[in-house]
Amino acid sequence: MERHDLTLASTRVHILNLCLRKAPCLRSMFHLLRRLPSCGLDTSLSSTQVTPLLDLH
Repeated sequence: MERHDLTLASTRVHILNLCLRKAPCLRSMFHLLRRLPSCGLDTSLSSTQVTPLLDLH
């Protein structure tokens, strides 16, 4: 059982590292999307959906 817990913990750390590496990329994409004219999309809705993804740390 201890081995399973260790594997789970290392998997969590790995996923967290991946998220932290991708966060700057997501943030820059988000800023690019904000600069573009809204092509019929509600920008307030999209910013509300994207913001929780960026609050990883």
